[in-house]
Amino acid sequence: MKNRALRMSVILMTAMMAVSLIGCKSSKDTSESKENVKNPALRAAMTTPYGKYPQTVKYTVGITAANYGALKGTPYKGDNDSNNAWTRYAKKKLNVKSENTFVANNGDDYNQKVSMAIVSGKIPDIMCVSDYDTLKQLYENGLIADLSNVYKTCASEKIKDIYDSYGNRCLDTARFDGKLMALPTTEISHGPGVLWLRKDWMDKLGLADPKTIDDVENILQQFSDKNPGGNAQGKTVGLVVSNKVAGTSGGAYMVNNIFSLYGAFPQQWLNDGTGKAVYGSIQPQMKTALGKLSEMYSKGLIDKQFAVRTTDDCKALLTSGKSGAVMDNWWGSWTVADTLKLNPKAKWVPYVAPVAKDDSLTMFTGNPNSSYVVVRKGYKHPELAMKLASLQFDYERYEDKNAKSIQEINDYNKYNVGGGLLATNIDYYDAFVRQGKRIQKALETGKTSGLNNLDMSSYNSYKTYLQNVKAGKPIDSNAWAGYTSSIKCAQLVANSKIKEVKPIFFGNTASMSLKWPTLSKMELEMYLKIITGEQSVSSFDTFVDRWKKAGGEQITQEVNKALTSK
Repeated sequence: MKNRALRMSVILMTAMMAVSLIGCKSSKDTSESKENVKNPALRAAMTTPYGKYPQTVKYTVGITAANYGALKGTPYKGDNDSNNAWTRYAKKKLNVKSENTFVANNGDDYNQKVSMAIVSGKIPDIMCVSDYDTLKQLYENGLIADLSNVYKTCASEKIKDIYDSYGNRCLDTARFDGKLMALPTTEISHGPGVLWLRKDWMDKLGLADPKTIDDVENILQQFSDKNPGGNAQGKTVGLVVSNKVAGTSGGAYMVNNIFSLYGAFPQQWLNDGTGKAVYGSIQPQMKTALGKLSEMYSKGLIDKQFAVRTTDDCKALLTSGKSGAVMDNWWGSWTVADTLKLNPKAKWVPYVAPVAKDDSLTMFTGNPNSSYVVVRKGYKHPELAMKLASLQFDYERYEDKNAKSIQEINDYNKYNVGGGLLATNIDYYDAFVRQGKRIQKALETGKTSGLNNLDMSSYNSYKTYLQNVKAGKPIDSNAWAGYTSSIKCAQLVANSKIKEVKPIFFGNTASMSLKWPTLSKMELEMYLKIITGEQSVSSFDTFVDRWKKAGGEQITQEVNKALTSK
């Protein structure tokens, strides 16, 4: 989140003066009021999620580029960012036509185009902004429409249900002075960290499934001492760990589970119990967790070279059979899938571990949303953003069972062409568990009526995978990875006792852009030096004092001020 602040700060500072002037010129809202609309068909279109406009409604939009090159040699080879399966679907269902103000690659390129549009004063009718700071600037300068009423009438019941699955965490971030000023992107739960182990190694050594930290340590020790993978003496590596160590929700190779076991939540702004934010990385529980990791490292239970490994190095240790243990997430099967290409008999199994005495595992949740769809103030049909969201993330995904109607979109899925009407995504907080349950039930019963349109391709793939397993045919590593993550691991997570700690701040403050890079570097160096034994665990106290004096205390005050003002 701090890197985004650095990328955007210069552009936003330049934009401030221009935006201020533009806001004055755009203060008059020319959007149509449903009370003033005499045409019943138009009134219905403006006040329902799927009502079709009697006359074509045009809108300008900023979108992310899609990989239409993948359609070469297909019936859709001429499709592009202006004419594609989604624009045709929207024209057919809602009678709307888009004109692209800009098309950009996702990430920095897109963010820059958004900033340029703001500076020029020519923002599209509908666009997605990638951070809260930009949304706040647009609101304070009167450039975006209030979506409170159109959310009530044009967001479908399922879209509302999806947002409800996050509590108030998503929609509240887009509210200013009680008004809903944007449609937030939803970031689905990454779920808890998952420990992936070589079950074939465990079976060879007669090791039971792990639960506690002692169980995990014993397995790692046995892997190292008895070398079930057949590596040269001393060449079996311990737990594969990222050189970033922890702190990212859903982060691969991170040991968040070990920190949380001791009540530590690195790099998270936490509620201290009184509503005030404290920084997780300087809390006393961190010292205990770092001490445990240092102890594991000294015993050889953690990869001795982890501090200098790249992501590719980490993956290679696993797929080559040099290590049989990694902490990832429910999609970790994709991390280790290539193992099967080198050793078809390899068997990776996920575990929600290590757990506490009450068999629970505590995870910290990620940012529930990181971007926002806004509508230009003055656009005649602000409800259209809601209608497009309802069409794309409810009707087309769940309700439209007409195979012919959605044929083109299903074909796009088959050709792996990503895209959509809006540069966003809206899905349930526990989407991966819900999908796993739906597909598992369909696989067991053979009835697919409960599947949505995105489920079908996965269902067909997993069905073929299971048939091949039953027939004793060679297993495709990708099919194994998909089934294991979406069905087996989703089922594991659903049946586990998971507790959540919800961080209360994900934004930026005035001092962060200048001081956070130094503080983050200081923090990471502390992790690495304590874990590897270069410094004693007692040096943690020195780090905390340095962190506060180097700007951490000031930033903490700013975070709490931001929470109070919000």
